[in-house]
Amino acid sequence: MNKFMNARISEFIDVESLLPKFETLEACWNEKKVRVKTLSTSSLNSARLLAEKLSDCDEDEPCYSLACPECIRSLRVKKISQLTLFCEDYTEWRIATFIYYDEMARELKRQDIVRLKDRLRKQLDRAGVKDIVIGFFEVDYQSEYQRWMPHFHLLVRCKSSYSPEWRRFRKTLGLQCMPLNVKVRKRRPVLFQKLKHPLKQIAYICKLMWQRVEARYDAKDRRKTKKYRLSNNRFVDSLLKLNSLKLADLEFMYGVRQHGTTLKESVRGKR
Repeated sequence: MNKFMNARISEFIDVESLLPKFETLEACWNEKKVRVKTLSTSSLNSARLLAEKLSDCDEDEPCYSLACPECIRSLRVKKISQLTLFCEDYTEWRIATFIYYDEMARELKRQDIVRLKDRLRKQLDRAGVKDIVIGFFEVDYQSEYQRWMPHFHLLVRCKSSYSPEWRRFRKTLGLQCMPLNVKVRKRRPVLFQKLKHPLKQIAYICKLMWQRVEARYDAKDRRKTKKYRLSNNRFVDSLLKLNSLKLADLEFMYGVRQHGTTLKESVRGKR
């Protein structure tokens, strides 16, 4: 009972060297300039105030805003390191994406993250899931549906993603009712993938950047997607929303708890 999985945030992995495409400090500085310019030209006073906040952010006095690419980069290094260390001694890990089609909305402000996290937690409980689930909430603007689509990117420790409890969970998410006037050609509310490239895959679930998704279908009706920067108004909305949140607001934990700088498997998560 006293043996816990541990991962301290203070133990950093050299993410920048191991992930060649990881954002550089220069890239973050350039991205911040783009964000400050976009926010500064907005008609919203809250946007202009955020522009000032990001402009004043520096290494000596960081703003710690989730809208700041430089502060997000620092957070990402910590969380990627922590989650990679957390699951490094185990082979029964998967990457999962859970999509809530029935929560799609035209306006970002309608996304209630606290309620969605609570909904997911209850669904896992009702399905009888005892596995560890940890990751982040994300929302992208899907041009195909003209709506914001909420979803979770997660690390899951499980022997089988088709066990009875996970089959029950899959069935629950499969029963979602689509919003009026929205036709989803390819529905896949639950996707599990093997953890083949841990550092790269964990970096993906910790990216904390909301984007626009463009979709196309090939000759075999397979859906292909590509992500782009949001249009100015939606970009401003996303930055204001991110600025109003803390990392803990976006992070989802099930069967695991944060104790100071350490992640520990909770008693409920034990078999």
